[in-house]
Amino acid sequence: MAEVVLADDDDAVRTLLRLNLEIEGHQIVGEAADGSTALAVMREFRPDVLVLDMMMPGTTGADVLRALTGCSDSDRPCVVAYSASPTHLQLAGELGADATVLKSGDMAPLLAAVGAC
Repeated sequence: MAEVVLADDDDAVRTLLRLNLEIEGHQIVGEAADGSTALAVMREFRPDVLVLDMMMPGTTGADVLRALTGCSDSDRPCVVAYSASPTHLQLAGELGADATVLKSGDMAPLLAAVGAC
């Protein structure tokens, strides 16, 4: 199973993601409430997967994806971007996210995307 970093500014959402991903057998190696912390946590832990909220304040998910553009394949995690906005998901795809998932009450699409990484 994958080592995962969760990046979302909402503590409750991160908790929900962590619990569901751990049930699936994934290991959460780090969490971040903003994009700049996400980048620092990723450098420290070098996860297999980054689950990235596109609509974080400050350093956004788009900013994180732009920062990952220059990373070599061995340094770049598989990125699962998620948002309630289809426009943000389109941008995530254009910026190189490996998977995009619409934020909803159904965790199945996100879990499937992480599992496919």
